[in-house]
Amino acid sequence: MRAILILFFFIFTPATLFAAENWAYELSPQAKEIYLKKVIQIPCEMISELLREKNDQDLYLAIRDAGIFKQKSCRPIIQKHMDQLTQLGLKGVVSFYLLRLGNQQQVNVLAEIFDKEARTVGDHWVVELFGFLNDWDVSGKRLVRHSLYADGAAAELLCSAIMWRRYLYGEKIFKEKWYEVGKKERIDKRILDHFYETCK
Repeated sequence: MRAILILFFFIFTPATLFAAENWAYELSPQAKEIYLKKVIQIPCEMISELLREKNDQDLYLAIRDAGIFKQKSCRPIIQKHMDQLTQLGLKGVVSFYLLRLGNQQQVNVLAEIFDKEARTVGDHWVVELFGFLNDWDVSGKRLVRHSLYADGAAAELLCSAIMWRRYLYGEKIFKEKWYEVGKKERIDKRILDHFYETCK
């Protein structure tokens, strides 16, 4: 009987009641545990319901996490709803998902979004996504550039992306690339030092 009640609750409860927090915003012990255990807060099966509600925030988190954890099973669901997702402004996070599944050309879509929007919207979601990528020619270079003008919430999000890169791909390579790319981009070393020392 209890199992039936639980099933009824999940079927008939609006998706908005399951609104998830952005666990990846900070590199907390809880966030590390979610990452290591690949905990899915919003399954892809909820995408249709979230689209009906036009809940772009939870759609973003569902697709982002599917990308972070490389959930191939989400691909047909995402492709089925591609037009609606694009209309809601979620083409970029879909590109992140496809990039994580191996389509390397998608990094250029993210770069284009960053170049158009990240300076005026400092805490832009694409900055967060760049924290989960390992390349320095495209995404890493743009994180370094972002340090030049990021302040307030933008600086916090940049710091989060930096911390995830260091955690996921190693301190040694991060330090080497952060300063190497920073020098090429002519970023004041004091700015590079500030984020390097602060965001760990």
